[in-house]
This record gives sequence, structure tokens and C-alpha cells, in this order.
Amino acid sequence: MAMTALDHEGIRQLLARYSLALDFGDTATLAACFAPEGRFDETGLPPEPSESQRFEGRPSIAAFAARFYEHTRGTVRHWASQPVVEGDGRDATGVAFLMVLRPGTAPRTGVVLTGVYRDRYTKIDDRWHFAAREFTADPQPGDRETAPADPLVNRFDDFVAGRPYTGEPDE
Repeated sequence: MAMTALDHEGIRQLLARYSLALDFGDTATLAACFAPEGRFDETGLPPEPSESQRFEGRPSIAAFAARFYEHTRGTVRHWASQPVVEGDGRDATGVAFLMVLRPGTAPRTGVVLTGVYRDRYTKIDDRWHFAAREFTADPQPGDRETAPADPLVNRFDDFVAGRPYTGEPDE
């Protein structure tokens, strides 16, 4: 069976419920976004970008979400792109970009983190859930062995890191 427009909309609603629940500390809703045996993996997050973490099953995922909210207290927003979704109406895969934003007004607002979600979805009782969600953070400017050759990239990295722009040309 092919994916229908309702399947695509169901997956979009799943993605929205996930982000809202994570950012507002609704651990029960977040855990319910996953299949009972679902898993969430994250890789590349500071301070140890080479390490990954895995959370399997709804109780483990709910505990992850509670710890996340304990640290952020609603001070970040997960903003994902529209996913590219392919599937058969029962199971599907999706890929989307993610930006984690610090809301507010400049200069205290901005992009905290970017990365990629790779998802496997499954339909249970006519509702879409994550069978697996994998997040891989993009490399951070401090993780680079050498600075980019493009001075505009260096200035942007300085801006994101909160370093003042001096107007002096880059060496």
C-alpha cells in the first residue's frame, strides 16, 4: 500500500508533537511518540562529540526527556525542516534537518545547534510513531582541526560563539 496524504500529515503531526513535548517538558507525550520498543540515538553532541547515547523503550526515552527539560527549562526550541518521507503506509523512513534555537531577542537569541534526524516510522492503531529516531549533530566550529579558509565563515563562527566583531581583516 502506498503512502497517502493522510500518512504524510500523520507523520508531520508526530514530528510537531515530539518537538513541542521535548521543549515544554511533556515527557508522557514525548514517550508516546515512540513505539513501545522504540529507540532514540544521539551522536555528536558537545562536550563529547565522538560519543553517542541510546535510549530504548518508552520509560528510557521519558527519562531522557525529563533530564533534557531539567537542564533547558523551556529555553530552547527544536525547529525541524520538512522531512523527506518514503514508505508503504505501515512503515516509513524520513530525513530532516534540525536547528535548535534559543528564543528571545538579539543578542541573546540564536542557533544553538544544527544536525540531521534520520527516522524510521511505524503505524500502530492508525497512528504514526517513531520506531527509531537518530540525531546526528553537525560538527561544531571548535571541533574543527583547522579554521575554514572563508573569512565570512570565520566571522559567522565568531558571531555564533559571541565573540565581538572588530572590523579587522582576518589573517
